[in-house]
Amino acid sequence: MAKGAIAKENVIKKIISALGDDYVGEFDKKFYTWADDGGNKVQISIALSCPKVFRGVEESDSPVLNFDDDDNERTGSEFVPADITQEEQDTLVSLMEKLGL
Repeated sequence: MAKGAIAKENVIKKIISALGDDYVGEFDKKFYTWADDGGNKVQISIALSCPKVFRGVEESDSPVLNFDDDDNERTGSEFVPADITQEEQDTLVSLMEKLGL
């Protein structure tokens, strides 16, 4: 069994539970859900992976992803969180509660 297979199964079960009727299904190793895009219904695909190398993603008030390679050379850019609306914040809180996070 591949590394992270059991963990991915557990995570997708939580996602499916949280999404409820908006969950569409799985195709080609991606999981699909319906989402509102400003009044338009769109599908969002979610891909899950278990990285072979831990890249040092840490919890903090302003998360920054570590894209340094083994020689401490930058291989990407820093993550800058986008401004989100109160409705998006409320949705996030609701989903985190449903996922037990």
